[in-house]
Amino acid sequence: MTEDIHEKNPEEIEERIKELDEILSKDEKNISALLEKSSCLRHLDKHNEAVIVHDFLLTLNPIDIDYLFMKGLVLIEASRFEEALQYFDSILEINPEHRDALFNKGLALRKLGKETEAKETMIKALK
Repeated sequence: MTEDIHEKNPEEIEERIKELDEILSKDEKNISALLEKSSCLRHLDKHNEAVIVHDFLLTLNPIDIDYLFMKGLVLIEASRFEEALQYFDSILEINPEHRDALFNKGLALRKLGKETEAKETMIKALK
């Protein structure tokens, strides 16, 4: 059974990233390895590196709502709020009622100082 990433120390996470890179060197499209690598990078606050992983995932499936959503989250974590909005908006074009996309769009708008729009978006998410 795989140990939870949150139970590992930074050195163990760095070691796991090396293992994942080895796996990805043999199969760069290994989705589970890519997702785990992103999780490891995010846990180490290497958000811009995680963005690169998500860029690649989106080349594999550019309209996958989960990939779009995760990219938006990672961009928020990287304080790239304007860019994050683009991904949440892409999700909302596919599914206008996507509650998590609406809520996180509201968070990004709030971080950008767009309080009125943020509040409206979050109210819509909570309906």
